Amino acid sequence: MLKISGLDKSFTNNRKRFVVFKDFNLDIPKNQVFAIFGPNGCGKTTLLNIIAGFIKKENGVIEYDGEKLPQNQIGIVLQDYRASLMPWLTVKQNIALPLAIKRIEENKCYQEVINICKLFHFTANLDAFPYQLSGGQQQFVAILRALVTKPNILLMDEPFSSLDFETSLMMQEKISDILRQTKITTLFISHDIDSSIMLADNIALLSNKPTRIIKTFDNLLPHPREITQMSSKIFIDIKRKILERYYQEIKSTKIIG
Repeated sequence: MLKISGLDKSFTNNRKRFVVFKDFNLDIPKNQVFAIFGPNGCGKTTLLNIIAGFIKKENGVIEYDGEKLPQNQIGIVLQDYRASLMPWLTVKQNIALPLAIKRIEENKCYQEVINICKLFHFTANLDAFPYQLSGGQQQFVAILRALVTKPNILLMDEPFSSLDFETSLMMQEKISDILRQTKITTLFISHDIDSSIMLADNIALLSNKPTRIIKTFDNLLPHPREITQMSSKIFIDIKRKILERYYQEIKSTKIIG
């Protein structure tokens, strides 16, 4: 289990202090996909960055299986796949980058790249450069790069937000299959309810700052997940429940009305 206990984090802007998290707690079950959904600016990406070690927390403990979270066991997929890929490196070199950073021998790095591409049926030219690929292929490269080290935890920050609608739908199905196959403990950040329902086993709705968990919803949508399930009764029911609570939150904090 990925466990966050007593998390505090604030920022100062123009000498004014903004509290994002105050004694925030969250448990993410092992081998499950856990989605976080909430109002804009509620701290979703900040939470991911704290877990990843990009931002320092003020107080609190982050543990995995009862031990301090090792940063080298985390894979990360950012929302802007174009900016996250190295344009001067080939597809093969981009996927292998985390292994190269660990100073793993080059031939072994590339063999791992070939293995993971075969495993997830990625057939793009590995000697091409990112600009020669479609948006969906580029995002797939970013995902394979996050998975090539076989991490215990995968962090995904709105991975579909930079994709067009059609590509986003296709990628949701593919990623759902990958996460079900790998059983990596995954935290999925999203501003989109549909993609959260497509991927996650559980969905936590966050409040506005200072951020708390309003409610965690169990997702009973059966696997394998397909886009056609978006019109199913199970999908519509859970979406309705989340939207009702979300509307209550944004109305109570006077974001609308």
